[in-house]
Amino acid sequence: MEGIDAEHPKKILIVDDEPYIVRVLKLKLANAGYDIVTAVNGLDALEKFVKVKPSVVITDVNMPIIDGQELYKMMEAHKTENSYLFIMMTSSVDSELHKWAKETSNIHFVEKPFSPRNMLNIVNEYFSKPEVINAKL
Repeated sequence: MEGIDAEHPKKILIVDDEPYIVRVLKLKLANAGYDIVTAVNGLDALEKFVKVKPSVVITDVNMPIIDGQELYKMMEAHKTENSYLFIMMTSSVDSELHKWAKETSNIHFVEKPFSPRNMLNIVNEYFSKPEVINAKL
């Protein structure tokens, strides 16, 4: 990578307790040039979030130890001045969770089963926003 990306790689944290999902997302996003970090549960993810400071977090809602909603709240308490996109994957329809996410500006819901191509499109769209590009300068 060159230019801005060499100094500010586009880091993505993928969190899921299902190895297959992590593997599929990691492959798709890494092949597109993103720097990928993975975690197997919410506690592991929180530690990596603080250390790595990713621009995007992709997580399942239902996970052991810390679920996706709690993980988001904990990450918000530990975030720096940099903004990030929080993508929550879910196979269940929980109207309260969806309502909460819609009220939160940096959360994007993705229904399971999901398309890896669609996930890449969501990430690419986020990184193409002027406010994200300018924040990395």
